Amino acid sequence: MICRVACALASRIPFLPRLTTPTGRRPNTPLSLSESRPMRMRRLLVILLPLALLTGGTARSQSTVSVFTNVVPATPVDKNRNPTTLGVKFWSSEPGTISSILFYRGAKSPQGYVASLYTADGSTVLGSVTMATESGPVPGWQQATFAAPISIKPNTTYVAAYYAPSGQYSDTSFGLTSTVSNGTLSAPAAALVGGNGVLYNGNGFPTNPRESTNFFVDVAFASTAPFLNIVVNPTNPTIPSTTPLGSVVATVTVTWSNGAPFTGTLSFGPPNNNGGGVYALNGNNLIINPSGPGVGPAGGSIQNVTIVATQ
Repeated sequence: MICRVACALASRIPFLPRLTTPTGRRPNTPLSLSESRPMRMRRLLVILLPLALLTGGTARSQSTVSVFTNVVPATPVDKNRNPTTLGVKFWSSEPGTISSILFYRGAKSPQGYVASLYTADGSTVLGSVTMATESGPVPGWQQATFAAPISIKPNTTYVAAYYAPSGQYSDTSFGLTSTVSNGTLSAPAAALVGGNGVLYNGNGFPTNPRESTNFFVDVAFASTAPFLNIVVNPTNPTIPSTTPLGSVVATVTVTWSNGAPFTGTLSFGPPNNNGGGVYALNGNNLIINPSGPGVGPAGGSIQNVTIVATQ
């Protein structure tokens, strides 16, 4: 598991700035400076970005993810006006929860919808939501949210489905001939799961495949797998230009989300590495590189470093 945090390192030119914040300015936006008496200073501004966990080179955030995101169907409104249930099979490589069923609509349904989450064989309805009307603009993605998130197991097939009393569903023919993935979430290729893109004529569990058609039924998934957090303290140390080589700038603390101890290593990595050699890591401390140029030569510049935790 790899976790990255990016830190912005901004050094100030040799003046003691008086900082003024315009009314209504948002946090972390640049401040206006007015010059005063001379003084060489360097300010380390640490910006904690949303952490991207890398597994096999694929970034994953801690918010919910969906398979199809904002993809638009090739056929927004199918000519079929009969009551139909549409489904898409999916799985996740990690354990997690499903908070919503998402589905694309190109036409409104006067009779509303019923969205459901099924086990692979349809023997169990894990959750169901009845909607009297659309949750958002049409055409567009609609969201049916469960009363509480539903837990799913890793590497297990489930079916996300919705019932459209007026038909007119959205689809893309042959859209699931190949697996579609986003992070740990996948809608497998039809050939892998005995057909994907399934429907049922009426209100029921969809089992009938149709030409690997993507019916654009999706889920909002949140992983419950443990992840790494990086905290840098202090977040805004002030570093004089005369700071000796080897001095500690900040302490880097890494923890697992489930409380397990971090026993891995810290290093610098792309895209920013170690600020042109000015900084180094000594254990869990960010320091002025004993073999580097020191703070002074970098005066007046803005640098970025990327700290990587690996276990």
